[in-house]
Amino acid sequence: MEIEEFEVHLSAARAKRAGLSSPEGFDVFESRVASEAELSEAEETLQAQLPGEYREFMKRHGGGMFLFLDLLPVVASDDQEDDLVRVNVAEFKDGDFVAVAPVGTGDWWGFSVVEGRCANQVDFWDHEDGQVQFAATGFLEFLAYEGLRVGR
Repeated sequence: MEIEEFEVHLSAARAKRAGLSSPEGFDVFESRVASEAELSEAEETLQAQLPGEYREFMKRHGGGMFLFLDLLPVVASDDQEDDLVRVNVAEFKDGDFVAVAPVGTGDWWGFSVVEGRCANQVDFWDHEDGQVQFAATGFLEFLAYEGLRVGR
């Protein structure tokens, strides 16, 4: 999915939600953007080059709640919050997977890492057996389907 097509889906989802109220303190789009420096520092710490779609999205829109998804922010707002580096250093010590969004069951969505590069596709990591399964061809497609529920 190209960024322009994704932005159309995102604009439609935001417009649909515009008149709806949410519980106090609950934002359906948190937009906790990351800087180029923060993304580069995360890549250095994780020893993995993040996909271009992911990097661009995090600079434009950021982590936090993304309608039906909870995306790890690149940098936490405080010491109690999970972020991209904190989760991956603690949970994926082998460095062969970079988690970007919890599924809510102990499982994760993220990128498989081969020779220091994250794959462009998004995979599902199963906490019970550590198996990785294909989820989407790219990060924007993943966000549109799982986050915005486009095509469901």
